Amino acid sequence: MAVSNIEKQQAKLEKLNNRIKQEKKKIDQRLGREIIKDAKLDYSNLDQGTIKELASKFVTYLNENSNTKQPNDYVSNQSNEQGAKFNQPQG
Repeated sequence: MAVSNIEKQQAKLEKLNNRIKQEKKKIDQRLGREIIKDAKLDYSNLDQGTIKELASKFVTYLNENSNTKQPNDYVSNQSNEQGAKFNQPQG
């Protein structure tokens, strides 16, 4: 009987883990979509190298500003202000 309960709990845990993965994927997609839209990036110029370069710039920007701002401050900033700092690389 204990084995059955463990199996049930494992099934619930697996469902919960899948739900967490799906929610993370949704957030990733929404974040990417918002960055692309607000920075007015051209999809035709977003190859793998460009994406990695932009991500690196974004992380650098966040890390440089993390000493002076709280995480929620980034959300409240105007997207145009942030978009200007993440211009699409020339190439």
